[in-house]
Amino acid sequence: MNDRIRILQIIGNARLGGVASCLLNYLAAADRSEFCFDFATYGESPFDGAARTLEPETRIHAIPRLDRHPVAAMRAIKKICLENDYAAVHSHMTTLSALALPPAASAGVPLRICHAHSAFDKNSDHYTVKKLLRPFAAAKANKLMACSRHAAENLFGKRADEAYILPDAIDLSRFDCTDEGRDAARQALGINGRLILFVGRFAYQKNLPFLLKAFREGLKTKDMTLALVGDGAEKEALKTLAVSLGIENRVRFVPPCDPAPWYKAADVFCLPSRYEGLGMVAIEAQAAGTPCILSDKVPEEADVSGGCTFLPAETERDAALWGAEMAKDAPRIRDARQKAADAGYDIGREAHNLTDFYRTALKELHIL
Repeated sequence: MNDRIRILQIIGNARLGGVASCLLNYLAAADRSEFCFDFATYGESPFDGAARTLEPETRIHAIPRLDRHPVAAMRAIKKICLENDYAAVHSHMTTLSALALPPAASAGVPLRICHAHSAFDKNSDHYTVKKLLRPFAAAKANKLMACSRHAAENLFGKRADEAYILPDAIDLSRFDCTDEGRDAARQALGINGRLILFVGRFAYQKNLPFLLKAFREGLKTKDMTLALVGDGAEKEALKTLAVSLGIENRVRFVPPCDPAPWYKAADVFCLPSRYEGLGMVAIEAQAAGTPCILSDKVPEEADVSGGCTFLPAETERDAALWGAEMAKDAPRIRDARQKAADAGYDIGREAHNLTDFYRTALKELHIL
């Protein structure tokens, strides 16, 4: 492939979530003269077209779900590795790297990276399975990577210091935090009045039933609209809950889209997650100048601007606290983009970090 070094990125579900977006950011901004990324995903999705637009020679391999069909998935990964001359396999599957990396090792791939993109605790979905897999996640890895120090400590334990921290950097130019940009976004989206925002997957991890209940509490003191931008398995259940809470006319369900205009338009961004490795949507929201209310399960590393409030997100009393915070007129973050850049989240500055990491690791293995 024009003498470029090929690296297989195992990302699983590319349809939703921050991992696919993070990789697209790096793919778009990195110098690809030396490296070519291929991908292993759970099947066709809009990610395929976006990746091929950026890199026409990329190969996207469909594999069975590691969490549902582990044996078939492991066989598929080994076959892919044997049939392609990969210098490295980079697994973004966190605990499921325990299943993704052994077939790569068996196929003789020299560089194998285990990447921690999230953290979990006893309140997490599938906690028992994740706890069982965690000691083996990096067993076949010879390099470790994580999106944050918190994620590294959660997955790698005593080996956390070995992990290279790669920020989930973003194109900060997309997140205009000026008054003019905000006004234009609100007009384009048809937003009038106070807007509370969530962006992400409609999944257990994100704790959205709690957010709906907290929003109902906030409505007792201020007229507001809640926009939920995304999709996921809980969508219909959330719609039903909104009706039962009597707030269906104040909640907008917005299909997956470019969230940048929504960040600009919002008065407050909320992330009530049960667990997070970092919470990239909070970084994006801050880059647009939007103050954030975050669950106390979100790492404090996510507060790059000083514009975040951390609150517990479990009980009815917690919901009342969130509702009261939503109703407050918090100031916009005026130097938001600069603060995000200083914290290492400007893809223009950070894009070289990933390819530099590959280059250094492959030199250590005498592949380069």
